[in-house]
Amino acid sequence: MFEVSDEIRLVARAELSQGPPSVALRQIARRFHLHRANLAWVAAEVFENMFVPDIQAIWAWDLEGQGEGHSDAELDAMLSHLRVGLRRSRALGQA
Repeated sequence: MFEVSDEIRLVARAELSQGPPSVALRQIARRFHLHRANLAWVAAEVFENMFVPDIQAIWAWDLEGQGEGHSDAELDAMLSHLRVGLRRSRALGQA
C-alpha cells in the first residue's frame, strides 16, 4: 500500500503552492515515479479542501499526454478551488 512520505509531502506542498495543478502534479509524478492513483493521494494529503470528485479528476487526467482523459486545462479548472493546507505534524496532527 502506498503511503505519502514526508519528503513527497514537502515537495508536493511547495510545487502545488507555486503553479497550476497540472504542471505541479506532473513534476511530482516524474520526480517520485508515481502513477495517477498515488498522485491523487499525494494531492489529498496536501490540499485541505479536497473531496472525492477532485481525486477522481486526477485519476481521469491525461498525465502521460497521450490524448486520453482530462486535458491539463480541464484539470486545472476542476482543481482551481483547492487550497494547499498548512503544514501539520503527522504524529500530532498539529501545525
